[in-house]
Order: sequence, then structure tokens, then C-alpha cells
Amino acid sequence: MTQAADFQNESETRAVLYNLFAGSLARKIDDSWLNPSFREQLQMGLPDIFGKEELLEALKKAEEAPKYFEELQLNYDALFNVPGLKLTFPYESCYTHRNIDGTYGRLWQEPAQEMHRILGEWEIVFAEGWDLIPDHVAIELFFMAELCRRTSLAQEVEDQKRLQEWQVEFFQAHLNSWMLEFVKVLEMKADTDFYRGMAYLLRGFLEEEKEGLTDKMERTE
Repeated sequence: MTQAADFQNESETRAVLYNLFAGSLARKIDDSWLNPSFREQLQMGLPDIFGKEELLEALKKAEEAPKYFEELQLNYDALFNVPGLKLTFPYESCYTHRNIDGTYGRLWQEPAQEMHRILGEWEIVFAEGWDLIPDHVAIELFFMAELCRRTSLAQEVEDQKRLQEWQVEFFQAHLNSWMLEFVKVLEMKADTDFYRGMAYLLRGFLEEEKEGLTDKMERTE
């Protein structure tokens, strides 16, 4: 396999993982997550790091026990929709534009406006049901997935380089500025193994991405 093919395969794999994390945080999981064949795909595709087995076991339990499946859906609401002690505030604006007293800031601050502009510039279209504020964690992860996907399809070296530069810049300007803190909050507040496992996996993935993208940036300087 050539170096170019390796690069494209790596970009495609990263796109799949970014999409998976985005999909898990965009809305409640549905019955498709309980399909045994999908769990097998997750078993093969997810990195072998802490959180993977917790997540897979939670999905298996949800398949076998409808009440536990309902518990996962209620846990999502508590984490992302319902005001209360469990709410994680899944928006960049809340973390990077805090109130004077250090509490989470308001919605629709500069990060959301910037994301709205970026999504329009790249002509990003979301599936039905993705009616989220632009700086929602799922939207930013999805945009990184799209950058990786387009990188895997790019044929010209200049196009690949431009897309790779965008990945580095976007990660540093957006994901790196708040998402690791968000994931740590999610780890603490999640009541189910599924969302704890997802948080552990996402944290490990983001840390690996940060290191890998930093290396890429240094090699291009």
C-alpha cells in the first residue's frame, strides 16, 4: 500500500470515528444502536482503550432489557436537554465565554456565530433532526468528520494540504479550547455506562488527535 493510500485510509477512519461520536451526542440513541451487527462493527472500529467495553456492554444490556434502554434515553435528556444538576452544557460558547463569576456563559456567543459562518462557507447540510445550535459538540465533531472525509477523497496534493491545514486550525481554534473539559464533566455526570464509556472514548480520541495534529502542524512549518 502506498503512502498516499495510507493517508487516505487514515483520514477515512478518523472521519468514521468523528461521525460516531457526533451521532452519539447529537440526540438519543435509537434501536439501530442495539443491533448485534452494529455492535460488532463498533467492536472492530472503536479504539481499544478504556470505555470501549463499558459502552458495548451497555448496548447489549439495552438490547436485552427495554427498561435499561429507556434509562439510556433518560440519561441523555438529563445530560443534554433538561436543566438541572446533570446538565453538561454541550456548547462551546458556555465554556469559552464564561460569566464574570466563572459560571458557564450564555448561548449563541462568538463561537456559535463563527460556526454558523463556517458551515455556510463549506456548504454543510445536516440530516433531519440535527437542528442544533452551531457550536454544539456534535456539530463541531461532525464538521471535523467532514474535513477528514473530504481529505480522504482529495486527489490533488494541494487540496489535501489545504484540508489538513483546516483540520489543524479548526481543532486548535474550537475543539481544543473546550471539548476536553466538556468530556471530563460528562464523565462525572453520566449515570450510565454507555455515556461514561462514550466520554472516556472521546477523551482518549481527542487526546490522540491533539498529539497527531500537533505533529502534522510542526512538520508543515
